[in-house]
Amino acid sequence: MTTAAAPLAACLPHDQSAALGRHLQQCEQARGPWFVAAQVAERLHALVAPRFATTVALLALGLALASGWW
Repeated sequence: MTTAAAPLAACLPHDQSAALGRHLQQCEQARGPWFVAAQVAERLHALVAPRFATTVALLALGLALASGWW
């Protein structure tokens, strides 16, 4: 007796199977050359957004120190 699962396409109605196929194709296309850059931007935003005032203050301090004001 085999316990192999039925293929996913066999379990879904035809319209859902076609929609799933289109979705997977769109996901594959979305992983283009800018995909990694978008991931980095999302992670950076998640890190900076909750600490916006602190980030701005640190950037201002860093620019002041780099420009030799102090």
